[in-house]
Amino acid sequence: MTPYEQAARSWTEHLRSGGATPWSTWVARPAATDVAVPPGWTMPGAAQLELVRRLADRLARSDDTDAFRGLADLVIGRSGPGRGRAQQPLSWTGTGDGPRRFGAPPVDPADVPADELVRVGVGALTELLLRAPDAPAAHPARRRLFTRTPAFTLAGAPVTTSVVRQRLEAAGHVEGGDPPRVLLVVEPFDVTLAQVWSARVQRGAPVRWPGFVERWSGRRELPPSADYPALARLWAERVGPAEVHVLVAPVDPVTATRDVARLLDVDPTPRRALREPRWRDLSPPAADVVRRVNAVLNVRSSASRHDAVARTLVATLGTAGRRHPLTVPEPFRDWATARSRAVAEELSAGGYSVHGDPEQVVPRFEDVPTRPRLVDVLDVLLDACLDRAVPGATRKADQR
Repeated sequence: MTPYEQAARSWTEHLRSGGATPWSTWVARPAATDVAVPPGWTMPGAAQLELVRRLADRLARSDDTDAFRGLADLVIGRSGPGRGRAQQPLSWTGTGDGPRRFGAPPVDPADVPADELVRVGVGALTELLLRAPDAPAAHPARRRLFTRTPAFTLAGAPVTTSVVRQRLEAAGHVEGGDPPRVLLVVEPFDVTLAQVWSARVQRGAPVRWPGFVERWSGRRELPPSADYPALARLWAERVGPAEVHVLVAPVDPVTATRDVARLLDVDPTPRRALREPRWRDLSPPAADVVRRVNAVLNVRSSASRHDAVARTLVATLGTAGRRHPLTVPEPFRDWATARSRAVAEELSAGGYSVHGDPEQVVPRFEDVPTRPRLVDVLDVLLDACLDRAVPGATRKADQR
């Protein structure tokens, strides 16, 4: 038993109990080595311990220390999916023998890269989801046979229309009827692509955002829900161009709901609880967490089980932070500009009832990230793990 092993053991127990003291601070304490090390104890890796420390650091208070200890043990016992760094031992500057001199180099846990923490966190979150009961599948609302709500249908940006549909249903206005008034919700081109990507990910795809954009940039067609001119033409052939209302670039889904309600001449005030939308308005970091978990579920579960677990995950992430903007990576901006200008021109020339400026479909690319930031992805992962493993715990962010 060496002072190094004693310090590692005492720090591990400190973290398992909900402590959040960094390793470098812990080893400077005289009492750090005043602990017995059980025979056969295996020291956890630096990434696993740092992830537990960050989980504990997010908690302001937990009434269930056993639940947090269970989460800590889950993280400590996992290496994370996919290819990552070999399990690294803790660095040591104290007296006596430190970590072994072969294998992965020792590291201060505070210096473990975010991508490695994310990898370990994805493994832990996936295990928590597989252990949890599945979220029930949502069933679409039914339009009443006799209703004062005019016939209408929503089309366009998948996430925005999903949230608008959800809010209108809560106000008692269910889509349907014939012939419908068509409300085509049009977002800026990069926002639209990000929504299509989010919907694909929520449906189980593991595709990365840059790869998704690259794939579509090499095709002549656009994703069906992003091809606004094709959607407008399709409905115009059925109901006439004047009955196709194009709502351009609403500020947010709530504003879009008010705009749609105004065009339908209905009251958007909710009269019942909101149902689960088909597609959640996830932030890009939250969508990236879903796609990372999808990659693991593709290997570890059946298709039906994958769908159920994905619903549980998306419900967990439904309130994961504010909306983050996302635009296309630099190599695809010329393509995005050309395609979006063509979309704007076709919408302007189609004889539709256009509300707003079609030129707003063209992205501006101003100070907008081109991929989810790893630090934000890690934040979402930490909160999701706590929500699943320590329900009801108070987080520091909740007290600000």
